[in-house]
Amino acid sequence: MAEASHPRPRSTRKVKFLLLLVLLALIGMVGVPLLNGMLYPPRPVEEAWLKGKSPNFRAAAEVMQKACVDCHGRAGHTPFYAFLPLIGDMVEHDIEEAREHFDLDKTLYAQGTIAPEILARIDHVIAHDEMPMFRYQIMHWSAFLSVQDRRVLRDWVRAERAAQHASKSVHPSLRGEPVQPLEMPTGLNKGKVELGRKLFHDTRLSGDQTVSCASCHSLSQGGTDQRPVSVGIGGQKGDINSPTVFNASLNVRQFWDGRAKDLHEQAQGPVTNPIEMGASWDQVVQRLREDSYYSAAFADLYDGTLDKNSIADAIATFEKTLITPDSPFDRYLKTGKAKTLGQDVQAGYALFKEAGCVKCHMGANLGGLSFERIKPAYFEERKGKLAKRDNGRYNVTGDPHDRHRFKVPSLRNIELTAPYFHDGQVETLEEAVRIMAKVQLGTSLSDTEVQQLVAFLRSLTGEYRGQSLSLR
Repeated sequence: MAEASHPRPRSTRKVKFLLLLVLLALIGMVGVPLLNGMLYPPRPVEEAWLKGKSPNFRAAAEVMQKACVDCHGRAGHTPFYAFLPLIGDMVEHDIEEAREHFDLDKTLYAQGTIAPEILARIDHVIAHDEMPMFRYQIMHWSAFLSVQDRRVLRDWVRAERAAQHASKSVHPSLRGEPVQPLEMPTGLNKGKVELGRKLFHDTRLSGDQTVSCASCHSLSQGGTDQRPVSVGIGGQKGDINSPTVFNASLNVRQFWDGRAKDLHEQAQGPVTNPIEMGASWDQVVQRLREDSYYSAAFADLYDGTLDKNSIADAIATFEKTLITPDSPFDRYLKTGKAKTLGQDVQAGYALFKEAGCVKCHMGANLGGLSFERIKPAYFEERKGKLAKRDNGRYNVTGDPHDRHRFKVPSLRNIELTAPYFHDGQVETLEEAVRIMAKVQLGTSLSDTEVQQLVAFLRSLTGEYRGQSLSLR
């Protein structure tokens, strides 16, 4: 009699099924990148982008064309598999986020100086092997960056900083550093500076003659009023924290939301704001014309023109002198002698770069060069409901992309400007450091790391008129 056949165990069928899935996955991981590579072979960098650029840039551009352009540039390729459900949404999201942080066409291949914040971001992600993303490299083998590729990019970043962004007084060995010493401005009209200084402190610019520019931007309080929100005419409270006027001339735009393009435009705003100074320009001009000093000064310096524009110009000229050089960290940058800083400051600066703070806070002003979005976690943990002020740059542009986006504040003299952030809700520097690390960088700091970062930040407190502004 023939033997009865027995069905194969379920475990055997499961193993074979799993092996089949693994085989299909391997075929996909091999076949999809090969097909994508055949459909979209790498293209050389356009010569127009390289015109007039250094050999370092040419080498770096070739690397970025290989590994970065698909997500960070308009000349890249959307992979053929992007039509698939879910995968297509993921690709679209990644590209949108990538171009928000770094758009090759707008910030790199365009003619002119490459912004220091772009250099800082490239340097950080390359140093920490964060880019290209792993899931991108799985399907795009050619995007893999070799040790040599990474060296090319970092060498170019340092060379670009040294050539374009280094301060004149920096030590030669530190020309490629993301942070640079402050330089005092030159060529300003001394008469206009003195006129602007008097106007800056003159309460006649307000409706009831009780408030001056210095009321919210006290030069003895770090260029701020050290209040959560400013107090204007008639004791009225504003809805936003007063940013420092020190080193404000180095900002890309003025106010937290960037609504003023420069100091001249900024100086015109508060005078007629009903909550701040509550005056009219006709009223202010008439008062100043009745003053013999102002009449003579404007006759001499502005050919007799005393109006909104000439007043704002004098104030802006004075504010350009509010640079605070010669902080302890500046002295290190000028001499190259790190031992003068102390171990906590040295460790704090190293951590500042390592953790990624430097991606937004760099250059001579350690900020003020870009607008960045505060992540939702900040508002979720903060007390109180969302308000109009929390929209940030969106209030100016109306672009949803700009919602919760604010001008990055300078870290110069930061120990003097508490409370912190646009809403003035954070009272101590230590707390501000912890919040930024957690919310913006997604990391938790130890007590020692907070102490080191704060030590570095305090080393950024400079001098005004030859006197240290430090609290200590």
